[in-house]
Amino acid sequence: MKTVKELFQPSEIIEATVPLDTSIAEVIVDSRKAKKGSLFVALRGSQLDSHDFVPLVSSKNAVSVVDGSYSSPSSQTNYIKVHSTRELLGKIASRFWGNPTSQFNLVGITGTNGKTTTSFLLDQIWTQMGLTTGLVGTVHNKIAEEVIESELTTPGPVELQTLFHRMVQRKVEVCSMEVSSIALDQFRAQGAEFKVAVFTNFSQDHLDYHKTMDSYLKSKLRLFSDYKAPHAVVNADDKYSHSFLAASTAAHKLTYSLSNENSDFSVLRSQFSKSGTIAVLKTPIGELEINSPLIGAHNLMNVLAVLGVVKSLGQDLEKASDLLKNATGAPGRLQRAVSGEYYPNVFVDYAHSDDALENVLSALTKLRGDSNCKIITVFGCGGDRDKTKRPKMAKVASVYSDITIATSDNPRTEDPEEILDEVEKGVDRSVTIYHREPNRRDAIYMALKLASPEDIVLIAGKGHENYQIVGSQRFDFDDVQVVRDFYSL
Repeated sequence: MKTVKELFQPSEIIEATVPLDTSIAEVIVDSRKAKKGSLFVALRGSQLDSHDFVPLVSSKNAVSVVDGSYSSPSSQTNYIKVHSTRELLGKIASRFWGNPTSQFNLVGITGTNGKTTTSFLLDQIWTQMGLTTGLVGTVHNKIAEEVIESELTTPGPVELQTLFHRMVQRKVEVCSMEVSSIALDQFRAQGAEFKVAVFTNFSQDHLDYHKTMDSYLKSKLRLFSDYKAPHAVVNADDKYSHSFLAASTAAHKLTYSLSNENSDFSVLRSQFSKSGTIAVLKTPIGELEINSPLIGAHNLMNVLAVLGVVKSLGQDLEKASDLLKNATGAPGRLQRAVSGEYYPNVFVDYAHSDDALENVLSALTKLRGDSNCKIITVFGCGGDRDKTKRPKMAKVASVYSDITIATSDNPRTEDPEEILDEVEKGVDRSVTIYHREPNRRDAIYMALKLASPEDIVLIAGKGHENYQIVGSQRFDFDDVQVVRDFYSL
C-alpha cells in the first residue's frame, strides 16, 4: 500500500482533486479492473483514449491519473493531472513496488540484432557463476528458475515493474533485459535503473512503426541518454557507435570490435567451424582464449558484448571467458534442427531483416569454405510490417544461396501471394535457383528434398516462434518440429 504522495514528486502534479494521503493499493491501466484503492493511469493510444473511461473509474471510487489536457466532465471526478501519463507510468509503477531495480544489477541491451543471444549468454554465464538471475526478452521472461511466457520483447510498464518486484522477492542478483526501440519510444522502461547499457548494432527494421531511420535511431539512443546507466558497452564496428557513445551519460564506457585493437575488447585470432568458434581476444586484463559452441562472426560480436558487461559489473572476466564453452545462446538463433551424418546441416534462425539474414548467411558461407556443398535458404517476410525490407531480404538470400525458396512467415492480414510478389522484386536469378512456395511447411519440405547430407539448409524468419499468424488466427507451427516431421524423428 502506498499513498499518492509517495507515488508522485510534487513537480509532476499539475492538479489533484484527491488528498495526497489517499491510499493506493494497486496501479492499473485497464479501467475494467478499477475499484476502491486503484490508481488508474489513462493513456492515449492510436486506436483508443482511455481518458474516456475516467468518469467510470471515479464512480468506482478509484483515482485516475490524467494528461494535462484532460478536462473533467464532472466535479465529482477523482483525478491527478500530470504533464504526460505515458512518460510517468513506469516511474509510478516502480515507486509503488519500492524501486525494485535499485536492488539488483540490471543490464539493458538494445540494437537491431543480437539482443536475444546476448541476453541469453549473460544469463547462462551468470547461472554458472552461481548467481540468481532474471531475464526479460523476446523468447521468454525468467525469474530464477521460473520461466514466464513473453508476449512482447519489452513488457508494458506495469507488467515490467511487477516482474522486477517479483525478482526482488526471489532474490535475483543480476538481470539481462532486451530493450526494444518501440518500448523506448513508448517509455515502457521508465522507472528502471540500468547498471549497464549495451548497444549491439543498428540497421533497418520496424519502419512500419518508426516510419524513418532517424526516428528509429533516436528511440534506441534513449537507453543511453535518458536512463543514466553508469556503464556503457558499445559495438565500435557499427557506423552509429559514435552516436551512442555521445548520447551516453555513463562514467565508464567500453567498446568492442572484431578487428580494431584500439577497442577495449577485440579479436586477435579466430577460427569458425560447424561445431563453434575458437578465438583469442584482446581484453583489458590481457589476452583471453574463448571456445564457444556458437557459430559465426556475428555471434563472436555478441560474445564480446557479454564480456564487456562482465567487466563493467566487476565480475571475473577470466572465469566468464571459460564458461562461454557451456553457453549455448538463445533458441532459434542458428539452432541446429537435426544432428547426424545422414542429414544435411539444417539451421533455424530468427533473422527477419536483410542485415540479420546477411550475418547468418555470411557465417554459413564461411563454414562451407571451398567445398561443393550447396546453401539452400527458406525465408519469408511478415505481413503488416515494413514492406521496404522485403526485396532487400530477397537480394541477400539469393546472393548467398545456391537455392532460394521464398515462402510465408506470419502473413497476418496481408495476402501471402502479394507479399511474395514484393519479395520477388529483389531476387537475383542470375546467381540462385529460385522457387516460390507460399505454404511454409511445403517450402521447408522442398528444401530438405533438394538437400544432400553435405549441404547447408537455413530456415529463416521465425526462429524460436512455435506459431504462425494467418489473418487474425494463430496456428501451431514450429520450424524445428517441421524438419523433424520430415525425417520422422
